[in-house]
Amino acid sequence: MKEKNMTYYLIISAVLAALTVIMTMIVQVPLGAGYFNLGDAVLMIGGLLLGPQWGFLIGGIGSALADIFAGWANYALFTFFVKGLEGFLAGYLFHRFHNRLAAVIPAGLVMALGYFIVDSILYDVAAATASIGGNLLQGLIGAGVAFLLYPLVQRALASSRAKL
Repeated sequence: MKEKNMTYYLIISAVLAALTVIMTMIVQVPLGAGYFNLGDAVLMIGGLLLGPQWGFLIGGIGSALADIFAGWANYALFTFFVKGLEGFLAGYLFHRFHNRLAAVIPAGLVMALGYFIVDSILYDVAAATASIGGNLLQGLIGAGVAFLLYPLVQRALASSRAKL
């Protein structure tokens, strides 16, 4: 990757990771042992825009920082991998199949499965089962928002990049 492209990707990734933190912390609707937020939509958009590796970093770093800042530090390491995988999968599937919906829906479902495993480890299967509905809702709403907003974000970035 050329140095100019790497710089561009780093800047956009940093902005999206920061936006993931903000959208995770601004929208906090209590749900089971955790909370619902819009950070998933941002990290999925990052994966769609920049590809799987950047999606992993945006999702992992942004979401783990949000957990730390919001007082959920016990989840931060798990979140790094679960949300990182979510961003990676959205980016991978989109760049492989060029279908937004086929990228974001599985990514949201994998996030819910990831937290089911995490909750089973940290608590027990009963707690994990109790939180799966909320995590599925979060993943699917995040997927829907990402699906709808991606074209707008892509156009905005394309027009701003032309001016660089």
